[in-house]
Amino acid sequence: MTDNERLFIAQSDEFIRRLLPELGVDELASAPKCTNQWARPVVPIVIQDYHAISEVELQAIVLAYNSSDGVAAIVTLNPHTPSVYDHPLFEIVAQCKAVLPLNTPLPHPLEKHPETIRHFGKADGTVKVYDLAKPQGTGYREQGETADAFDVHHDGLAAGGAVEAFVLYCDRGPLWGGFTYFQNVCLLSLELAREDPEAFKSLFLPDALTILRPRGKGAIRVVTPVLYLNEAGRPQSSYRRASGEYRVTWRDDPALRRAKAFLERFTLEFSPGSTFVQLNAPGQCCIVRNEVVAHGRTRFIDRAPVGQGRCLSRKWFMRRPQDGIYKHVPGMLISPTYAGLFPTLFGDEVLSGEWLYDEASGANVKQA
Repeated sequence: MTDNERLFIAQSDEFIRRLLPELGVDELASAPKCTNQWARPVVPIVIQDYHAISEVELQAIVLAYNSSDGVAAIVTLNPHTPSVYDHPLFEIVAQCKAVLPLNTPLPHPLEKHPETIRHFGKADGTVKVYDLAKPQGTGYREQGETADAFDVHHDGLAAGGAVEAFVLYCDRGPLWGGFTYFQNVCLLSLELAREDPEAFKSLFLPDALTILRPRGKGAIRVVTPVLYLNEAGRPQSSYRRASGEYRVTWRDDPALRRAKAFLERFTLEFSPGSTFVQLNAPGQCCIVRNEVVAHGRTRFIDRAPVGQGRCLSRKWFMRRPQDGIYKHVPGMLISPTYAGLFPTLFGDEVLSGEWLYDEASGANVKQA
């Protein structure tokens, strides 16, 4: 381990200090074990009228979002009444953004994807998540464009870690399946810190994970720690399991191998300490604290044809106004105290513009 790596890993102590208040304790030894619990459904907040969310309903949403689960699930009782916005999701967000970090929506290029418009009509400001059928030989589908399971991850692989929160809203449910499950990776890691401090600290190695999406419109290679303090000084995770086209490689390190085994044990669907929802009817949605909560999806069976089956609308909300402009980058927004130790991974150059991974050269290339 180099001197710079030792300095970088030193952020692990501050990481622990900032997380302990979420558990209501002052020292690591007193932190409860979340993995002693069975997987639990997220109890939804029932909204009588999504056009006029009451103060009591709003406070329940805030409490759920800020809880250790980091997920506010919502069921609206009048989802079929027209919204004054292009999508009902935005009417809910408009009433929550004064008390939740939902003030910087990201306009995403996929919101205007021709296939989406062909199936669902004019763009409404959300990305559609559905089983995109493609004739054989017309190109591959990313994992999120299938009905297959999508293993645990944080949203925004090439957004530099700037997606603070996201909203999923059910436009149509599946015939069966499609559970979305969640695990607060940052709080989970505190159990590792208590049981195996060396393995916990290894998760802060600057190159602990290499995540590769090798082809297509979102091709990128990201090298990242699993845990870090972000540029706002808050604990954050960039954990991901290999799934579909996503390839995940861990640095070869004995302590990190133990950390990997620990995290993989508790980030499967319905793992101990996890929570879940099933978005299976219009008007059901969830607001997720993406900085610390990773999520995945079980496979589902759809109603045919495309355009009549499961469809979720997704919107990302960014941490800072300057992150509200779309970018596709290989860098991560690490606390400036530590980012300067590894400028090729976390410097300004790799945090701006649009980059694409080139399979031929095995490198990210910044687009002109």
